[in-house]
Amino acid sequence: MAKRPGLYANINRRKRLGISRPKSKSTISAKAYKNMKAGFPKKKKRK
Repeated sequence: MAKRPGLYANINRRKRLGISRPKSKSTISAKAYKNMKAGFPKKKKRK
C-alpha cells in the first residue's frame, strides 16, 4: 500500500492546479493555521 500524501502535499497540489482557496474562504480555523505556520509545536509543558 502506498503512503497517502499529507497536509502540505495536498495544499501544494491544489496551489499548482490553481484551485486553492483564498485565506478569507479558508476551511481551516485561524488557530490551526497559526499552529501550522509555527511548525506544529508540541503541546506546552506543565510547570
